[in-house]
Amino acid sequence: MRLREDEMKALETYRFSSGAADVSSSMLFAWLLHDDGQLAKYVAHVRTEMGAANDAVAASMLVKRLSFLAPMTLYAMSVWNKRLVLDPGRIWLDTDGEGEMWMPRFRFEPPEAEACGIERSRWREQVVRDVFAGLFAPLIARLRRLTRISPLVLWENVAIYVYWVYERWLEDESLAPVADRLRDDFRFLIHEADGRLFGQKDNPLRRFFKGASGMQRTTCCLYVHTKGGTCCQTCPTRARQRQTG
Repeated sequence: MRLREDEMKALETYRFSSGAADVSSSMLFAWLLHDDGQLAKYVAHVRTEMGAANDAVAASMLVKRLSFLAPMTLYAMSVWNKRLVLDPGRIWLDTDGEGEMWMPRFRFEPPEAEACGIERSRWREQVVRDVFAGLFAPLIARLRRLTRISPLVLWENVAIYVYWVYERWLEDESLAPVADRLRDDFRFLIHEADGRLFGQKDNPLRRFFKGASGMQRTTCCLYVHTKGGTCCQTCPTRARQRQTG
């Protein structure tokens, strides 16, 4: 079924775009997963746009921006009981070139979702598999080969955002009617989901989780190595500096 107008509006918080493309640069997600030349070209584009020191830094910034796809998918799952159709051949990354620091929007052609029509635990596993094993795992593997960046940095870029949005959703009074489902889904993602749902041996969300409000990172996201970039508040480098005084 096609997403309703109010649903598409709600997903705009996570950079969803329902409008026609009016952009200086667009990239189909499938090209990043299946065309090494296109991926290298896009990493170079990100490196230029963000003034990244090298391709590894650009790869980290790319995954940080694409991480919006995770909360977008999980919001639909936990709040609406809907599974976004995440075919990489239907997801466009649009950038408008209007001066903001390289921040793509996600345009789905067409924007569709499927309601939960089976036993929910199996359905939930499929949603998690779609976004993590289907999109992020192959992208991270290719970026590792291309740039030699540690996949731990890239997975934590995704994980830290998942922790943050669930914490915010559970604080949102308007979502109180689905609070139990939010808590259950978050518990599943962190403590119960098998690594295979992420295309990995082990669950990467569990690996970096430090408990409620534990947003301190284990790895540095490398934003400090971009033009005008600084150490994030959750950066382990900043934490070590505080400890050594």
